[in-house]
Parts: sequence; structure tokens; C-alpha cells
Amino acid sequence: MEFYKNPFNKVLSALHKQLRRTQGPFIVAIDGACCSGKTTLAQALGQALQAPVFHMDDFYLPFALRTPQRLQMPGGHMDWERLAQEVLEPARQGGPLIYRAYDAHTESWKGEWNIPPQPVYIVEGTYSLLPTLEEFYDFKVFLKLDIDSQYRRLQKRESKEKLIGFINRWIPEEERYFRGYYTDSCADIIFDTSDKK
Repeated sequence: MEFYKNPFNKVLSALHKQLRRTQGPFIVAIDGACCSGKTTLAQALGQALQAPVFHMDDFYLPFALRTPQRLQMPGGHMDWERLAQEVLEPARQGGPLIYRAYDAHTESWKGEWNIPPQPVYIVEGTYSLLPTLEEFYDFKVFLKLDIDSQYRRLQKRESKEKLIGFINRWIPEEERYFRGYYTDSCADIIFDTSDKK
């Protein structure tokens, strides 16, 4: 496990080394705290590697399936079964894949995408390293940041109402997931993306 400050160059360099030694599809996971830069890093890597990027936000579990038992589990509000079935298993087998995106805000399906076989796939978002998904990944990245940096970024990004939701619900839920599964311990590389002081 290595700790770095500049995610893009280090991850890209490490991926190029791994890809030279790997045959077949290569799947990358980028997990971490909200506002740590997961989406930005995934998009940059996707462009550099010409790889499709899959967002965990498209894999929320529909509300009708959120039983009390399911929600007791850290990350239980995520539809990891569908992510595995529609994306990770077909990608690992080297075939085309068809996946659907679910919008939790409108409680509706946003659409369906057909992806031909690719040499590299990227999955980004908190909960992408759930234990049930770990086995699919060839390279795992974890991004962390301090609470002050996180709060400043959330203030810039979210409305006051949504900010309260993050503070009272989503950040504690993420922390429960990180602590419950020791998520960062399975990462190949960890980055601290906190603001410079």
C-alpha cells in the first residue's frame, strides 16, 4: 500500500505498468470519501486510457427493495448485485455489456447503455469497494481528505439543504462503511487529497 498526494500521475503510471503485465480486461475501482475527487480522477483516467467510467451513483438500490434488514448493512442502499451482474461480470468475461442507470432522486431509470468489450473499465464512487465486489478489481484506489477540506468543498458544491443532508446522513453512512469494512486497507494506492494548508 502506498500513500501519495497527486492522484492522476501516480495512478496512471501504476496502471500503465500493470497493463503491460496483464492480459484480458482490466478493471479499476476508485473509492473514498465524498468530495475527495473520485469522479474527477475517474474522468481524467477514462480520457487518458479511453476507458468507460461507471458511477456508483447509477447503482442505488430502488427504494422498493430497501428492507430494514438490507439497510442494516453498511452500503446496503447500493445495488451491488446489479453492478456485478450488468457490468463487472460481463467485463471480466471480455464480452459486451448492457447496463441501466437508476436515478434515486426521481426513483426512475435514466436509460440503458450498450458497451462493447474494452481493455480497461473504471468504476468510481463510494461503496465501489464493498467486499462483495472486491474480487472483480485488478487495481484499487482510495481517496481520503480531512473534514475541513470536505466541508469547504461541500459548501461550494451543494445547496444549504443538501449540505445538511450530507452532514447528518451521507457522511456518517460513508464512515460506517469505511469503518465496517476497513475499506482503505484493500487499496493498492491511497491518496490524501485534502486542501493544502
